[in-house]
Amino acid sequence: MDTELILGLVRVIVVLALLAPAVYWAARWYGRRHTGSTNLQIREVLPLGVNRALYVIEWDKRRYLLGVTPQAITLIDSVDQSDSGLKNGEETS
Repeated sequence: MDTELILGLVRVIVVLALLAPAVYWAARWYGRRHTGSTNLQIREVLPLGVNRALYVIEWDKRRYLLGVTPQAITLIDSVDQSDSGLKNGEETS
């Protein structure tokens, strides 16, 4: 084999070995900076069939019941936690 070909192949392998971790860490850093708000939480999911489900979403001290299908997302009900007797995400008796 030609030594220039082998040297070129070694250079490509070295560049890829240095570039791959840099791209990985840059993607992780970018993902952490652009995650958005963390006060939106999915509390429960009830599958109703293929691509259909009910979701209980908590956001800004309110809970929302959403019906989700491939064609639409429908708000079924919303409850303010302070008015409903809910405390820390659990029902009180």
